[in-house]
Amino acid sequence: MSSRRSEPRYPADQPVTVQVTDSNNFLKSDGIITGFSMSGITLQTSSEIAPDSDIKITWPRGVVSGKVRYCRKQRPKVFRVGVKITDVLGVGEIPAASQTA
Repeated sequence: MSSRRSEPRYPADQPVTVQVTDSNNFLKSDGIITGFSMSGITLQTSSEIAPDSDIKITWPRGVVSGKVRYCRKQRPKVFRVGVKITDVLGVGEIPAASQTA
């Protein structure tokens, strides 16, 4: 079975603030970057975000804007959100997920 991914994906565990920037919607929520690649980010958030929404993801060392590709409910008040990066406004290191238990 071949992978659909065209670029490597890396696990992460970075707390962020997520803000919907569409003119018709306003939502600001805490989230966690759980994975990233050169063109996308996977988030976990407590709020549902509609696909095709424009969002801004902010953490102490970076700001990225993107478009929501999907939002899947994982359990009550926990959503997995896939984001296509559209602009990098400033970025520092996204720490990789800890490999220790």
